[in-house]
Amino acid sequence: MTSWTRYIGCVTFAAFLLTGCGTTTDENADEPQEDSVKEGNEGNNSQGDNHNNRSDNKVRLMEQNLQYTINGEAEEKTAFLKKSDNQPFSLYVLQQFRLSAEEPGKDIVFLTEDDSIYMRIELLKEDVNWDEVEKNVQAQLKSISETISDPSLDVEGGTGFEVESGDDVITSILLKDEKSPVRLTIFTKKDRDYRDAFLEMAKTLMKR
Repeated sequence: MTSWTRYIGCVTFAAFLLTGCGTTTDENADEPQEDSVKEGNEGNNSQGDNHNNRSDNKVRLMEQNLQYTINGEAEEKTAFLKKSDNQPFSLYVLQQFRLSAEEPGKDIVFLTEDDSIYMRIELLKEDVNWDEVEKNVQAQLKSISETISDPSLDVEGGTGFEVESGDDVITSILLKDEKSPVRLTIFTKKDRDYRDAFLEMAKTLMKR
């Protein structure tokens, strides 16, 4: 009886230790999982995949795919996160384009194979007077053509104006975001319609 009592006591003590160790492991395992879910959600709320970059306490990942149309043909290609050295913003730029400073307060994204096709980006003040900006835009466009039309583009929360001159198409778009108001001027050709590609890149713009 004595030897069995010792044996049962040892087994009970060992089981107690194993149970205690298992409980400790499970409690600690929950914390990293919660952190992983949080990081995953941040990544899903941001655009892109692979490596990340923080801006305004938001995660911006280094690349993402953009869907757009060129001359009516649907395309999807990878765009890479680029920061302006000229203005406080970043955006995703498609592989066949490049971001460059034009002059203080103005950047351009241009087609590398033809730099006459490009988009000018101007950040505006948060208290911008949109009536004045629209009058200025229309005055500039009327110096090119008296006929100003509404571009057939999906400009949510914004306004667009467009004129044509020969084969050239000049499109001005005002993105009326309260925190990041932007004026875009897009220069394309009738037979090389990159307007939607430019607009999709502009939609990813974020102020730093």
